[in-house]
Amino acid sequence: RVVLDSQCRTPLDARLLREPGHTLIITSSKATGQQVDQLKQAGAKVLRVSPSPGGRLRLNQVMAELGQQDIVSLLVEAGGTLQGALFDAGLVDKVMAFIAPVIIGGMHAASPVEGQGASRMAETWRLTRTSFQEVGPDWLITGYPSQPQQTLFTQTEA
Repeated sequence: RVVLDSQCRTPLDARLLREPGHTLIITSSKATGQQVDQLKQAGAKVLRVSPSPGGRLRLNQVMAELGQQDIVSLLVEAGGTLQGALFDAGLVDKVMAFIAPVIIGGMHAASPVEGQGASRMAETWRLTRTSFQEVGPDWLITGYPSQPQQTLFTQTEA
């Protein structure tokens, strides 16, 4: 398990620290020694990376650190902010998304993928080689994202 925790706020009594298996927490280099020591005492391994100016973890540095730990594949379960940041950084190579037959809606409803998003269709990520699987009342959609056409065009121009 890998937890990205830019503020080093993982509760010391969190279930993931008590479950079998290793837990690696990646936090900001600004985390205090006391916070890091407490997580280590609770059974976690802790790595620190330098934060971006906005205080978030630098995802390319996170991936480099994971590579140093011989972790070369991740299954990411995250909120919209991290999901969006991973797409923005071009770090997503496979998507497995569950769709439930429920409409939440609302002007301020959370998005499963936040980040920069797309203002034009040419800037969208398209899933290729998609498959659909019924899982109980939900659907699992699996696909491989291709870079937005606009991004490819811009890279070709440079």
